[in-house]
Amino acid sequence: MAARVLFQTSARSHGEASMGERILLSGGCGFIGSHLVRALLGAGHRVTVLDDLSTGALTSLPASPHLEFVQGSILDPVPVTRAARGVDAVVHLAGVVGMRLATERREEAHRVAAEGTRRLLEATGDAPALLVSSSAVYGLGKGGPVREEDAAGPGGCLQYDGGLPGYASGKLALEAAGAEHAARGRPVRVLRPFNVVGPGQSAAYGMVLPTFVRRALEGRPLVVHDDGEQTRTFSDVRTFVACAVRLLSRPEAWSPTDLAVNVGATTPIRIGELARLVVEETGAEVPVEFVPYHRAFPGRRDVRAREPDVSRLRSLLGPVEWPGMREIVRDVVAWRRALAPSWRATVPPPRPAASGTAGGI
Repeated sequence: MAARVLFQTSARSHGEASMGERILLSGGCGFIGSHLVRALLGAGHRVTVLDDLSTGALTSLPASPHLEFVQGSILDPVPVTRAARGVDAVVHLAGVVGMRLATERREEAHRVAAEGTRRLLEATGDAPALLVSSSAVYGLGKGGPVREEDAAGPGGCLQYDGGLPGYASGKLALEAAGAEHAARGRPVRVLRPFNVVGPGQSAAYGMVLPTFVRRALEGRPLVVHDDGEQTRTFSDVRTFVACAVRLLSRPEAWSPTDLAVNVGATTPIRIGELARLVVEETGAEVPVEFVPYHRAFPGRRDVRAREPDVSRLRSLLGPVEWPGMREIVRDVVAWRRALAPSWRATVPPPRPAASGTAGGI
């Protein structure tokens, strides 16, 4: 029996479309993207990946006759137009990843999210669009689980960005572009992930868990910004992708209102505790050092706590079971230890990242 289509049909037709749809996935060579490519191919779809390979690797993609790769930036109309030809749906993941890289490339982070999203949406007509935003749109937070209605708005995102438009402001603009298209009748869904982690995530751009694991296995101190009492939730990438795929199969997920949905685990952990957990699971004899946040990110403030309210997700999918933090750490440690030298040579050269950060990227 044929599997059911992942995407609600676009405004061009009614009822369910047939399998074999062509899905355009921007940022498909990245950490989450490469997992999602496999899920879409496994569901019987043809996939076109658009990626500039600035932080992703072509070797992360599986070999498949149903996979097409187009190299280029979503800021460049030529590759965007080429990749958009004949697509039935869009999944937009492209963006500047990691707090450290997003801080170094503030203007680019904003442009890719704001201008790039508009260009991609315009190029793909009225095809259903799944836009991946960020928990950064909640700004510095208010304490307690955040609901979709708690997005910080332009002022709060600007404060999160340190006073100049950057990553969070760009993601808010991404969501605004999606809302404009939804208002015209286009099926749009916005996902707000919360610290998606797991095997395959690079430590090159300041992501906290892979950075901790890499440093522990290399025998170097784990550096925690601030006092380590700040909390985050961490969400297994395979569970996140499974949630995205399930959402795409449900007509109610394409409501013209309430476009955003939080997707992530709900059990918080202190960053200092995470560092100690990594030390335990690696067996490394390394210290955990604490460095003032302002030394790593001048002019910016850290988010003290961030966890999602997933009531909307639960209403669409029912309860979602996320792996616990120790299980996730063990998976990442095992993956890191098993890295082959040939694979290591294919990843982008690491940028200086002396410590990990748990910002909402």
